[in-house]
Amino acid sequence: MHTMRVLIRTVAIGLVVASCGGVVVAGGSATGKSTAAANQGSPKSVSPAYPAQQPEPAGAATKESTEITTFGLETHDYREVSDFFNIREANANLEKGEWEFETAAEWVTGAGEGDDDFSLKPSLKYGITNDLWVELEVLPLNLGDGGDQGNGDLALAVFYQFIHETDMLPAFAAWAEMRIPSGEGSSGVDGELHFNLTKTLFPKFRTHLEGFIETANGGRGDEDVNRRPFQWGVGPGFDYQIDDKTIAVLNYLMRSSEERGHHNQNILEVGVARELFPGQHLKAAVDIGLDGQEETPEFGAKLQWSIEWK
Repeated sequence: MHTMRVLIRTVAIGLVVASCGGVVVAGGSATGKSTAAANQGSPKSVSPAYPAQQPEPAGAATKESTEITTFGLETHDYREVSDFFNIREANANLEKGEWEFETAAEWVTGAGEGDDDFSLKPSLKYGITNDLWVELEVLPLNLGDGGDQGNGDLALAVFYQFIHETDMLPAFAAWAEMRIPSGEGSSGVDGELHFNLTKTLFPKFRTHLEGFIETANGGRGDEDVNRRPFQWGVGPGFDYQIDDKTIAVLNYLMRSSEERGHHNQNILEVGVARELFPGQHLKAAVDIGLDGQEETPEFGAKLQWSIEWK
């Protein structure tokens, strides 16, 4: 009897222990299932819709558009300071295959006695290469003074730029001009040789230097009387770019007199060049005599219109 009681108690304890274990196991299973379900319900990490930008390779340059202005502000280019002014720049002003027509009007009054002069001067240029051009021009047609003024004389000019400007070197050019005595009362042939330097000091500011020598033979109309056979001139020039279409010019020229026995001429020039339309420019300048001599212009004003095409 006692043995039976012990057996029943042992079985009961076993059932209680088994029941508790089942609960623990069931609980553990439920927890495991819940964790698995949670893991299954969790979204997986996915790649972003737009991939990350790749870094620029080392040393890669950023490309930026550089606007080159009409007068060549960003480069060492021609800025319309032509031989219309007393001191021109050394950069060639025509490209290969390009034409340019210019027409200028000038009014001059002298320091001594005599009448004022008004003249017209048309010319035509052609670019053989980007550095070489030729020009045929009609020398100033003196209006209002009657005959024997040399009206109808022609001039042939050849320009060549030897060196383009760099950070270290200035631009260098030379040009020659020959007067052809095709006008009324003209005689002899004149020859001129010019040398020009141009250097950019600041992005908008440049300086120029021009010198020339001339052999004068005969003359235009009655100017061959007492004419100096050898003449020369030299002077500095400066220009400043006001905006993309406008440039201001300041020049000083000292040159020999055109007649024997006279002192050298000293002339100050102030001018401006303005783009009207692409390929068309208007230039204006005034000359002021600094020495008060009869041969030196006391005051002069001139205006030029030009157009370029290919």
